Amino acid sequence: MTANDTYDAIVIGGGPNGLTCAAYLARAGRKVLLLERRHETGGGLNTDEYHGFRLNLHAIYHMMNERMPVHRDLDLPGLGVRYLFPAAPAAFVFRDGHALVFSRDAGETARAIAALSPRDAAAFGRMWGEFQPMLEQYLIPMTYEPPAGALDQLTEFNKTAIGRRLAEISDLSFVELIDRYGFTDPRVRMALLAFPAMWGLHLDAPLGFLYPLYLCRMLAAGLVKGGSHRLSSAIFRSFIRNGGTVLDACEVTRIVMENGRAVGVEVAGGQRFDARAVVSTLNPEQTFLQLVGEPALPGELRHAVQGWQWEDRTMFGLHLGIQGAVTFRHPDARVGEAMIVFCGLDTDDELHMHLQRVDAGTERDCQWLHVTVPTRFDATMAAPGHQLVRAEAVVRYDQSWPARAPAFGDSCLRLLRQYADLGEIVLRRHHTPVDIEAKLTTMKRGSIKHGAYTTLQLGYLRPNEWCSRSQTPIPGLFVGGASMYPGGMILGGSGFLAAGTVKGFLEQN
Repeated sequence: MTANDTYDAIVIGGGPNGLTCAAYLARAGRKVLLLERRHETGGGLNTDEYHGFRLNLHAIYHMMNERMPVHRDLDLPGLGVRYLFPAAPAAFVFRDGHALVFSRDAGETARAIAALSPRDAAAFGRMWGEFQPMLEQYLIPMTYEPPAGALDQLTEFNKTAIGRRLAEISDLSFVELIDRYGFTDPRVRMALLAFPAMWGLHLDAPLGFLYPLYLCRMLAAGLVKGGSHRLSSAIFRSFIRNGGTVLDACEVTRIVMENGRAVGVEVAGGQRFDARAVVSTLNPEQTFLQLVGEPALPGELRHAVQGWQWEDRTMFGLHLGIQGAVTFRHPDARVGEAMIVFCGLDTDDELHMHLQRVDAGTERDCQWLHVTVPTRFDATMAAPGHQLVRAEAVVRYDQSWPARAPAFGDSCLRLLRQYADLGEIVLRRHHTPVDIEAKLTTMKRGSIKHGAYTTLQLGYLRPNEWCSRSQTPIPGLFVGGASMYPGGMILGGSGFLAAGTVKGFLEQN
């Protein structure tokens, strides 16, 4: 490649959204260059191998899995992607010896809840019955459609009874929502609130419209056989097969502006690449303040970017390679068969107090874990006779994590051993919020969703009202990462929507 190489589109960032956007554009016959700072593409879909253990250090639970358009459009099964769906997505173990196991079958889950509270089982049935048409008619399709303004969206909701019901719950907090449905048992309430809480969401924030997604889609989540990187590798192969070009270990240092228009990029070392469209999947600070530069930004856009808020809760991961078995000590065998086992807390009051301590920075030892044993479902993740354990805790970001990690990891292990017997630990790795930020620089302060989920940073306001539909006020510049609508998690939405917008732009210019 020479200094004056010109492309139809340049995509900055080879994470899941960058790969998706680039693959769709290449499939449409466009000349596309994908630039990735790290030595490999995949971003949060990376799977690292250590001594025969394959660790998914970031994304492992894929909420949208086969519902993502990219799964069908790019024939990802034909490129090696296979999802595994455990029969029991989640189990909660309590100190009194009881357990609550959530099944992929809603009726079976209701029966499990009934063993703790018949009243709550009835409430679950009502809620689940309402959530399904909300998901199918609105929430899932909306994930892959450009965002509408608040009034337009409300008008659309008001056209149907289920839409009006969705509008009613949209501004409730998660706590208010389960109150509204009539859940009373503290163990059931804790379990229901755990699904958004495990991702760092605030339970008192008015984000009720997200709850059907975080409950129902987490109970439909899948694991990628062979590790999450198989998904990004498949999208990568589609991109290359359609003529795309990738440069990894190649950091973009500047978006080149001429006459107020984005016309290309410069990379470390000074090489320049030109394009009719530049798509950034980085966070707003990186895209606008660092790569474009404040002087080139319209005033309103500059103000919006400067006010971007990061998540104040993030993740600590303890990853263990075990020689021998991992056995949860519970008489209900379904606990050990669950994709995620939650342990440490029994009631919703305990969950609230735990999260308050996390926010205050006073939670020094691990009190709550969600645990997955990937090898229980996918033997390829470790050598024969070995098991892999992934234990995660919700924590707060601070710079002291590298020094604190061994002691906090010890406390995670102590908690885990209260509920499970482990064979010999032959591999132990901590993954702290500082590690997240260092490895994936778009995740500033360990912000796994590239920015807080607040009412002013969601929907048509993510990342702001000028950029949520991918096109920015700067001609030729587009955004397509998790800080854009619909947001983070492995949804396949932001890159898909960016590709559609850029494709239309290229056809008209």
